[in-house]
Amino acid sequence: MNRQKGWIWPFYAVLVSSFLFLLSTRGWAQDDGGTQGNDPPARVARMNFTQGSVSFQPGGEGDWVDAVPNRPLTMGDNLWTDTNSRAELHVGSTSIRLGSETSLTFLELDDRVLQLRLAQGSALVRVHHLDDDDTVEIDTPNLAFTVQRIGEYRVDVHPDGKTTVVDVYGGRGEAVGGGNNYTIIANQQASFTGDEDQQLGYDIDTLPAPDDFTSWAFDRDRREDRSPSANYVSPELTGYEDLDDNGN
Repeated sequence: MNRQKGWIWPFYAVLVSSFLFLLSTRGWAQDDGGTQGNDPPARVARMNFTQGSVSFQPGGEGDWVDAVPNRPLTMGDNLWTDTNSRAELHVGSTSIRLGSETSLTFLELDDRVLQLRLAQGSALVRVHHLDDDDTVEIDTPNLAFTVQRIGEYRVDVHPDGKTTVVDVYGGRGEAVGGGNNYTIIANQQASFTGDEDQQLGYDIDTLPAPDDFTSWAFDRDRREDRSPSANYVSPELTGYEDLDDNGN
């Protein structure tokens, strides 16, 4: 047997087992807290790439620690990317890429729902698969943006929390804020200003030229699109992309 083939499958089995163990321990902790009968979700997020200084805060805890690749994340967990730093995560086939000085929280994550809170900074989300009963939502201080079709979406939040910019490179989504609904389609940029409890200022324009963060995210997308491993395992399987760099 090819030596590379021989060791990659034990490696991958250990990776999957680690995720299952984490979910099991979370389930036991919930049972001890009086929520018996609630099975943990089958999905978690996995951090597969960091650049620079990225910090992680487990849900319900006060201390921040350095985030490292292969870190699983679930509901209530927080991430912070420092100046000149980036991070990449996957939830099944959905990729989440974070730019510099970005604060992200997993509000809800289960088999059907991915709800994120972007307090400030930049996040570019690529959705490969979306069933009728699936929800992908990004909440900011002044609106909630829901993905309606597969595609690429970038959301930016200014540090004061009063300006949200949504870029739709492909797909379609709906923003809700200030008592109004706004539909944003492919090749549009929508800017919203104001507080969530008042009518938002709204401006629609064509997409700007890609900056360094968007170009980096799209380069990572193209790498995934060329993945040989996706021909043999489902892209919904967490961690499949790492097989490409670890044998044939």
